[in-house]
Amino acid sequence: MGFAAGARVIRAEFRKTLGIWMAYPIFMFFWAIFPLLWVVPFVFQGKALVGSMSSPAFAQLTGSGNYMAFVLIGAMVSTFVFSALWGVGNALREETYWGTMEYIIASPTHPLVVLIGKTVAEAAVATLMACIQGVIIGVFFGVHFTLLKVLPVLLIVAMVMLGFYGFAIAFAGFTLLIKEVHGWIHTLEWVFFLFSPIRYPVNVHPITGFVSLLVPLTWALVAIRGIILLNGQGVSLWQTVGVLAVMDVVLLAAGYFAFLWLERKTRKDGTVGMH
Repeated sequence: MGFAAGARVIRAEFRKTLGIWMAYPIFMFFWAIFPLLWVVPFVFQGKALVGSMSSPAFAQLTGSGNYMAFVLIGAMVSTFVFSALWGVGNALREETYWGTMEYIIASPTHPLVVLIGKTVAEAAVATLMACIQGVIIGVFFGVHFTLLKVLPVLLIVAMVMLGFYGFAIAFAGFTLLIKEVHGWIHTLEWVFFLFSPIRYPVNVHPITGFVSLLVPLTWALVAIRGIILLNGQGVSLWQTVGVLAVMDVVLLAAGYFAFLWLERKTRKDGTVGMH
């Protein structure tokens, strides 16, 4: 398939995926609002334990005593990650449910090209939802966003998502093989909650602190919180970008070759349309 034909397939898949999202606007509302609602029980729990919205121990670990802002930023950035896992990782499995996976496999279009179209659409939807969350955080929770803060944050988010989309593409091939996705994605969600600073500073324990260094989301969240909450103090932007660039190359290459191998194995086993 030539570049022009591949671009048309990607554009068509992009339009189809966005059309599905727009057909069910309640999903957009749910994913824009619900990640912020997950924060509320932790805020109440913290207030019940320490009697306020911050504590000296928390401020010592993070540099900021604003726990509400800390966890809300984690919820907003993690929207991109979980969108990649659910939207891209589950994309080809959904084609099986819809009865169209066999047509994709039989067509001259490689499934990876279709997956790229879904990836671009999911990135657009996740960006829209994150913007809605950012407006809510800014208006109701006193987290101030300025252009000087937003531009480096956008760069970091773009870098971290490149790697995660590589991981999600490999995961899409994995779901083709095992025919199950929800249990694995929920497992990965909790792994990220444990080993990345979405809801708490991972340096509270040496094991989580060490393992978290292998997770791109950790580097991104530490830098983003430093830019927004600490006005860039202690943040080495280009070091973070460099680390994320290396991780992106590894994850994209690994995701690409893993998907090709898993897709070929599924074809060879003759289990593409099985449930």
